[in-house]
Amino acid sequence: MDRFRVEVLAKTPNPQQVIYAAMHQDYTEAFVYDERDTFPSEEACGELIIKRLLAGDRGHFGPMEHPQIVFNCGYFPHSVMQQARTHRVGVSFDVQCLAANTEITFVDCNNQTNRKLRKTIGELYELWTNGEQPGKYRRDCKQRIRNMRLRVLNEESGFFEAGHIKDVMCSGIQPIYRVTLEDGKTLDCTVNHRLFTSEGWKTMGDSVGLVTDNDGRVIRMTEQCYVMCNGVITYENALYKNKACLESQILNELSVQKTLKTHPVKIKNVEYLGEQMTYDLEVEGAWHNFVANSIVVHNSFRYTGNQFIDVLEGKKEVEDVFYLRPVGYYSDRQGKKYYYSPEKREADLQWCLEAAKRYKADFESGMSEEHARGKVPFDYRQHFVVSFNLRSLLHFLDLRYKKDAQLEIQKLCEMMFPHLEEWAPAIATWYKSTRLGKGRLAP
Repeated sequence: MDRFRVEVLAKTPNPQQVIYAAMHQDYTEAFVYDERDTFPSEEACGELIIKRLLAGDRGHFGPMEHPQIVFNCGYFPHSVMQQARTHRVGVSFDVQCLAANTEITFVDCNNQTNRKLRKTIGELYELWTNGEQPGKYRRDCKQRIRNMRLRVLNEESGFFEAGHIKDVMCSGIQPIYRVTLEDGKTLDCTVNHRLFTSEGWKTMGDSVGLVTDNDGRVIRMTEQCYVMCNGVITYENALYKNKACLESQILNELSVQKTLKTHPVKIKNVEYLGEQMTYDLEVEGAWHNFVANSIVVHNSFRYTGNQFIDVLEGKKEVEDVFYLRPVGYYSDRQGKKYYYSPEKREADLQWCLEAAKRYKADFESGMSEEHARGKVPFDYRQHFVVSFNLRSLLHFLDLRYKKDAQLEIQKLCEMMFPHLEEWAPAIATWYKSTRLGKGRLAP
């Protein structure tokens, strides 16, 4: 864990004065902007916040949502980012995501689809998180969603197959752009969501050479791009050319003996829609993609396999890429203690090296990066950017900065806390003395 890093990329200056302004505006008829030159000092504002908002468990956390802080977290195991992403409200990751209205394509046992098999990613998240509500109780839907057949692309053959969802995630409020294709298809996504183009995987922004102003509005596109879509129908190794017959079959939801192959469509326009709540899927299996609004997109997270090859070529140390706990005594979830010995750890390091060798061999033989990565241990190290408002940061610390949380995410919180103490000292002191380690969730 000595390689872990947490640095601040950006933060709201004078956060306690910002909270004071929001708090003051709640009970004054004056326009507080006009009084900013007479605000109490940052230190005095902190004291007023404790006295008027937080002391005595008043729990009035609303004004604390205005200050923002952005962390760059490095060299943490992949599982830490997975856990941190489950904290939906006010927590935002620099990850690829889609707007709630994005339609996800599912298929039946014959790999065919119809209107009844389509759901928006927002609907999927609601079912995944809260279940369905037939009456006075909610029925868990996770296993049912896992069993649903998701349309995915075999990137080697270019034909569509069936896969399965591993997780449905809310990625917080993100800037959203609408991508419009020449045939009228649209996709609302973040600038860094990866699309499957005629030249392989590219982020939306890179694929069209997107240029924006400081507010996110599109100035121009500098590149032409064709994205792969769902799909040209083939029949007995030939294109199904009788369009009228085909449309009749599809409209009547009749079986057509067919397979679907991707086809490229040019991106016509990109426009900025503003900030929206966003979502993403994680897909099981060899192919980490799915069909969103009839466009092939990548599933959650941006991966690179170069780091595994760098280990074998001596450019990186094995422990710069793969994470293993230090030698020592640990406890499982039932409290049973065990010893992670030097011999066991050395054997695990060799296992990581063998996995990197297998990855390199598969990749060099022509296997796709996503397919080859299936042999790599789950907890390779990962860097990520995460933002919080002050309220959501305290909520995150309530959940993860306590003894029964996973050791590595406790360490993440431990490394965030000094930045909180420097940024909002009065609030950090109050939190440390009243809430730290007690798991009392900030409402």
